[in-house]
Amino acid sequence: MSSSLPHRIGIIAEDDSDVESARVLIRRISKRDDIGVKRFVGQGCGRINRKCQSWASTLRLKGCRHLIIIHDLDRKHLAALRYQLEQAIYPSPITPYLICIPIEEMEAWWLSDPEAIRKALNLRVTPRVKGRPQDILSPKEHIGQLVRVCSQKTKKYLNTEHNAKIAEHVSLTKLRTCTSFIPFQAFVSDYFVAAKKECQAQPSAAPLPSAPRTGPTEGAR
Repeated sequence: MSSSLPHRIGIIAEDDSDVESARVLIRRISKRDDIGVKRFVGQGCGRINRKCQSWASTLRLKGCRHLIIIHDLDRKHLAALRYQLEQAIYPSPITPYLICIPIEEMEAWWLSDPEAIRKALNLRVTPRVKGRPQDILSPKEHIGQLVRVCSQKTKKYLNTEHNAKIAEHVSLTKLRTCTSFIPFQAFVSDYFVAAKKECQAQPSAAPLPSAPRTGPTEGAR
């Protein structure tokens, strides 16, 4: 496949805020602005399980060469959910692909860096997060409570509006305290950061050799 083709990644997720957050994180990890994102959104786990493979086939037809499936754990059993999603995509029309399961929700990732929440929502006070983000039940609601307290009830957190903004500010180093983020970062690094370095390392095409110098042909003046 020609390296001149645009880079497109397909994302299948439960809602648009997950896709937009992933788009921001992909750009930040790869440090590239040339990666397009095509999506399908399930609005819940049921449609993802039923339509995952057909959606992936459509994404492949749209030029996606990599696929990320994002599905919150939501208090399910991790191994059972992963097996369920593997069965839903098998055989995957797009390889390589990643099944990313944030524990419990993607919002737990944002709790790894309260300062990013403060910046994204322009809060006067940085929220205080106790314990490990992945151990917090209902992280989405927990962020909502923190924002109400730190804004003195003047602001409301909306994941559809604020998640992508938090993704712009969150520390990639702190995100690694969430084990579910590590495979996501590795997938992007392996297939997009490495590809960029490879392209940069390729030498430019050598100039065509000049025609050999010869004297005037017989009869020339």
